[in-house]
Amino acid sequence: MSAPREILLADADVLIDYVGSDLSVLGLVSRHVGRLYVLAQILGTVRNLSARECRTHGIQVVEADTNTLVEAGSRLGGALSFEDWLCVITCRYRSWTCVSNDRVLLRECRKARIRVRRGLGLMVDLVRTGIIPVVRAQEVAAAMQERNPHHINGRVIEAFHRAIGAP
Repeated sequence: MSAPREILLADADVLIDYVGSDLSVLGLVSRHVGRLYVLAQILGTVRNLSARECRTHGIQVVEADTNTLVEAGSRLGGALSFEDWLCVITCRYRSWTCVSNDRVLLRECRKARIRVRRGLGLMVDLVRTGIIPVVRAQEVAAAMQERNPHHINGRVIEAFHRAIGAP
């Protein structure tokens, strides 16, 4: 097994999508793609997911420091939530990659020159390296789309299928 290539910070949307479809996929991401983190303040907003379950699946829970909390609080009032600002600021300070399906959050990260990944993009890596089969990836993505059609719409699924070489 090769060393993880990057450090990933998942937002609430990504966690919710995988909790509702197949959380074990994030465990595979942690082992084969990159170290996966979630901020405790964000985990607290995700129903049906505990810190213990995160640890079981290789997701490390970290606390945002006081400076990050203060800065995120000072940015309220725009298009991003407090939790989204926590992701932006944490990724900027720590040079981590933000993993989200939220276009507004991803756009803000890009403006701040923060690396970004989409939640389904993590599965693309797993398929391309042979960790999970195409069929399983399609099933997980379909379950995500059913629960989150706003962020994972038909266009997103079509692009995902192309990326994993689905028929």
